[in-house]
Amino acid sequence: MSKRGFTLIELLVMFAIIGLVATFAAVAVNSARMKQRDATRLAQVRQLQSALEDFFNENNMYPPADRLPLGDAAVSSCLSMGGFKGDCSGDSTIFLRVLSGTIPSGLENKVVCGTPARNAFCYSSSEDGKAYALEFELENGVKPAGLVEGVNCALPDGMEAGACK
Repeated sequence: MSKRGFTLIELLVMFAIIGLVATFAAVAVNSARMKQRDATRLAQVRQLQSALEDFFNENNMYPPADRLPLGDAAVSSCLSMGGFKGDCSGDSTIFLRVLSGTIPSGLENKVVCGTPARNAFCYSSSEDGKAYALEFELENGVKPAGLVEGVNCALPDGMEAGACK
């Protein structure tokens, strides 16, 4: 008489294999999500840089600000020909609404600026208005661009790894 079915060992091996496959899939999905968030942040920083260059071309200076949080969910900012404003209503010359993604919690080197302190992109301009620094954070490094995990800096002439000096 032959018994049909699986032994306990065969079932345990099958569950272990399914568990490993599920774990690897979850890790791959999480990694892809982190890379997507970084790609979105980089696109937003480039969009901000482009808008700041447009502002400079119109006004011969960058908008004045010191450690201004941009892209925080609590603060919606607009960049118009008059500079950064907290409220976008009633301004017909707005060319960029700054509603960038906030920095996720749990990152070690958070970009924090403003009063009260907020996790956001942090914008500062030089006293003469001829330069700016935009601090932002990435969850992973971006090797071809030379950017690192954590705080990075966007300047008029490009991006660099580490906090703005």
